[in-house]
Amino acid sequence: MYVSLAVSYGTAAVLAAKYLYPMKRTPTIRSIFVARLSQLPDGGTHVVTDLRGVPVQVVRQGDSLLALSTVCPHLGCRVRWEGGAKQFLCPCHNAAFDQEGKVLSGPPPRPLGRYEVEVIEGSVYLKMKEPA
Repeated sequence: MYVSLAVSYGTAAVLAAKYLYPMKRTPTIRSIFVARLSQLPDGGTHVVTDLRGVPVQVVRQGDSLLALSTVCPHLGCRVRWEGGAKQFLCPCHNAAFDQEGKVLSGPPPRPLGRYEVEVIEGSVYLKMKEPA
């Protein structure tokens, strides 16, 4: 009788430990197609949605590509790229971000979220970790 009781408590303890301390798994990296490089002119932008449904704007400046979240970290308003001023502007509180996503003015507590971009055989891809 004590053996079966010990086994049942042991099984419950193992299951509770697995629930409270889940094993860490390595995140899966996914690539999302953005556009052909030839479709992004210098100073041009393209918006794509990431795996969480967040709109991401890919900006081409010469040979470099930059992908930034279009959601302002202050209140979640959608920012837009102003190519002439080379800034992202948030209409909610007149916040401004430079072309790297750093805060220039306004109340945002941190820069815009950045994503890794890669070009493979003339196609632009957004690389990101799959959401948990």
